[in-house]
Amino acid sequence: MQGKTTRAFRTISEAGDELGLQPHVLRFWESKFSDIKPIKRGGGRRFYRPEDIEFIRGIKVLLHEEKQPIREVQKRIRSGGVKEVIKIGQSIQKASRQKEINETELVPERIKMVGEIYVEKSTTFSSTAKLAPLSSKNDGNLIDAKSDIDTSANEDMQSALERLITLRRRWLDFRGNT
Repeated sequence: MQGKTTRAFRTISEAGDELGLQPHVLRFWESKFSDIKPIKRGGGRRFYRPEDIEFIRGIKVLLHEEKQPIREVQKRIRSGGVKEVIKIGQSIQKASRQKEINETELVPERIKMVGEIYVEKSTTFSSTAKLAPLSSKNDGNLIDAKSDIDTSANEDMQSALERLITLRRRWLDFRGNT
């Protein structure tokens, strides 16, 4: 079965599945947060717009992850407005969306900045190496890490990066097959 687009309306069970909430929780939150207004069709059947989903996702973050009481969330909505809570819901959704491998940051900034630090001559490049800022004077005990990191450490880092990429591809293949 093909999934719905991000702009499609959701039934209460589809919204609950997407948000990780039970339908009775959504109905309860409707009673506590008057800004949750799904479209009601014949027989009282609810349909949630994408904006409703993002708003509820923001409420979920505030209630479940930030552990704020309902009253505090209600005050926050009154003071900051619905759009503030929607932004919280959108940021969580963007952070959790599946990314292509070429979009994924595999090497953190702190590792990319190796060229901007000095490493002690007597140690190999590791987490226990003593680091000093680039602006400190070179007293002979420190060397420029960018030019003199031992090649075996570079090879180790390269092979670790290749293993990470392979594992990421396997994981994505596994998720695609389930």
